[in-house]
Amino acid sequence: MMPIRESLLLFAMALCHASFGQLDAEFESANEAYENGQFELALTRYESILATHRHFESEFNAGNAAFKLGEWGKARLHYERAKLLDDAQEDLQANLALLQTKIVDRITIIPKLGLSSWLSSWIGPGRLMGWIWWSLLWWSASWGLWAFRWKRESRDSRNTLGFLALASLLLGVLGLACAQESDAQMESPRQLVIMSDRVDVTSSPSESGTVLFQLHEGTRARILGRTSEWSEIELDNGNVGWIVLSATEDV
Repeated sequence: MMPIRESLLLFAMALCHASFGQLDAEFESANEAYENGQFELALTRYESILATHRHFESEFNAGNAAFKLGEWGKARLHYERAKLLDDAQEDLQANLALLQTKIVDRITIIPKLGLSSWLSSWIGPGRLMGWIWWSLLWWSASWGLWAFRWKRESRDSRNTLGFLALASLLLGVLGLACAQESDAQMESPRQLVIMSDRVDVTSSPSESGTVLFQLHEGTRARILGRTSEWSEIELDNGNVGWIVLSATEDV
């Protein structure tokens, strides 16, 4: 009779295999609908996948389907979510630039300097996979150096290899910490996208507040604060104000 521990392990592996198999089937089904020009159906199927899985290709393709439908808000939302997973994809950057030409608001980006901006460029949400690969690389190097160390007879060589193995291990731990911070930033919404055709931005979280300016579908903004019904936002040009939650969706 197979031990209980081995049975549970095989059962878990079977569930994992079945889950990935189902994900592949759903993704291919969505791709088929997209290739057939059924963009609304494709978008629905991609979003069904994204309801339970974090998946770059599904986010990117959902953005493409929404773009084909002329739904600029949804297209921006899915592109920005894909950017959180991998911000180095050239196709994604090109599609975002194309989408920006369809959005009414023209916002001049004011670059921000300082330590927080520098850290964000290194451990932002889009850097998650990079830090995971960094950790795996240095941990593998550490184990390799430790294994090689035990084959050396020279005490000096063993000490040098031991030091290098420890340094590699610490670099791997640093990578893991950065990966955890990047993942935490993904779990905590820091940006939103305007989903309504047009919405007022006010001076306070109230309909009686002074209207400062208006934003249109597809515009992205940073979240500074939040009440039960309003979000305080900041645009890339530095403009700040309050916007009603019902007109937005978190990235």
